[in-house]
Amino acid sequence: MKYNQHTRPGMKIGLTPEQLAHALDKLEASHDVESYSGIQCEVKGSNDFYDEPDFRRHFNRFYRVRRAESWRDAFYSLMGRALRERPGFPAVLALLHEATGRYEASFASKLVATLDPSKPVIDSIVLRNLGLHLPATNVADRAERICKVYDRVVECFSDFLRTDDGASLVSKFRRRFPDANITKVKMLDLVLWQTRSGKRAGSRAKRRQGKNGGAGWR
Repeated sequence: MKYNQHTRPGMKIGLTPEQLAHALDKLEASHDVESYSGIQCEVKGSNDFYDEPDFRRHFNRFYRVRRAESWRDAFYSLMGRALRERPGFPAVLALLHEATGRYEASFASKLVATLDPSKPVIDSIVLRNLGLHLPATNVADRAERICKVYDRVVECFSDFLRTDDGASLVSKFRRRFPDANITKVKMLDLVLWQTRSGKRAGSRAKRRQGKNGGAGWR
């Protein structure tokens, strides 16, 4: 099957057969699929998983959480509240801003996706692949604009996964990781993350948060 850059107004996911094969190789070597699956098992295995030190350590390592303890406490407290109340992304974004004083687009999406794995994660690699950008920090309606970007990411993932290219990605992912019980959205998310290139890709420990809402390296 031929892979093309899937495009429509405001949307593009570019993924060649070579990129997909290389991404799957990198995923297998990194054990990220197993790490992510372990996190989701912890979520399903306890009603107060967000308070467990092991869960927090695993989540912090996988998503490269490099924040002060007070920030982490506020984040995981919100995760517990979200588990009970099931707010959508806009509400999580607002509540995290209320708790930390920052609009954390990436971390808000990670919280939502942890509780609902059918939702995508916003990070620099995904945004770059889709040709999207988070709004600058000084715009008046920043929260509203962030939510529009998030909605576009959700739409882009859904649209791509309905294509032949998306079906091929899922099929090849499942053949490579037959025991992985993860959503199609997360399969695409993990593959896109592995398409990063250059010095940053080779140095996971040097990951830094992007200044536009935390959409830096995962």
